[in-house]
Amino acid sequence: MIRRRREDAENPAWPGLVDIFGFTLAFILLLWFAANLPEQVENLERKTQDLGARITSMNADNRQLQEINQSLAEKLRLQGLINQDLTGKIKQFEESNENLNAQTRLSQANNLDFNEKILRLNQERAALKDIGLKDWEELLKLLHTKLAKSKMVIIPKKNDKEIEIQGKPRVTFETMKYELSSKDKHRLQVLAPILYELRQKKKFFITINGTADPRELQDGAPPRNNTELSALRAATVAAMLEKAAPGLGQYLRVTGLGVKGQKRTLAPGENPDLIYRQYRSVNLVLKIDVAAIMQETSPNPSP
Repeated sequence: MIRRRREDAENPAWPGLVDIFGFTLAFILLLWFAANLPEQVENLERKTQDLGARITSMNADNRQLQEINQSLAEKLRLQGLINQDLTGKIKQFEESNENLNAQTRLSQANNLDFNEKILRLNQERAALKDIGLKDWEELLKLLHTKLAKSKMVIIPKKNDKEIEIQGKPRVTFETMKYELSSKDKHRLQVLAPILYELRQKKKFFITINGTADPRELQDGAPPRNNTELSALRAATVAAMLEKAAPGLGQYLRVTGLGVKGQKRTLAPGENPDLIYRQYRSVNLVLKIDVAAIMQETSPNPSP
């Protein structure tokens, strides 16, 4: 209320005017509020709806976030299981690697031992290669000296420490026969004492190789095939050498080599017995007895 001045008290209408003005102003304000109230209510309702929509959207987002969180939690759990499995596999791999390293070390040790054995064997092989070589060279010289005037061919084979002896012409046989001709018997009778004499000086053994021509032989009675026939020819020569030089037989080795040569188409007029005669033969191979030399040169074991 407006404070009245002293001089205002003199106007008796003044208090009524002031009250009317106040009420009028209040009435105008009420009218203004009444006119704007629906719009404000509408605005409030619209804001309330907007807030409700936002709350609904936020709730949906919250649910989605919760689902994503649960999915991530599940993935983390699965990843944890996978990590555990990987950890176990890594541990197994490390154990396997340790075992492999141990096996590698063992294998390397075995390889070293194996290499040492190979080296030792190579050294022994080199030593064996030289054993008997001097005897072979001396035997070859003796053979050349002893057989210089005989009709024999000497074929040296140094790497094998062998010396092959062939007749010149060669000792051959008739078709399907294993008997010696008188001429071949004489040559063997001359050769046998020479071989026996040389055997007393050098340690070697003699292999007698018999062969047959390539024509097929099948018979019910011995010899039943070319292998048996070739062996009988070698045995005949061995018997002749033993007979001419008793004691030589203990150094003889009989071998039937079977078929030698290739069968071919003969021209008209060719005699197959003459064509294939070169394959029905025997040869003598003198081989240094390395085992006997080693046994002789090795120190005797103490009793």
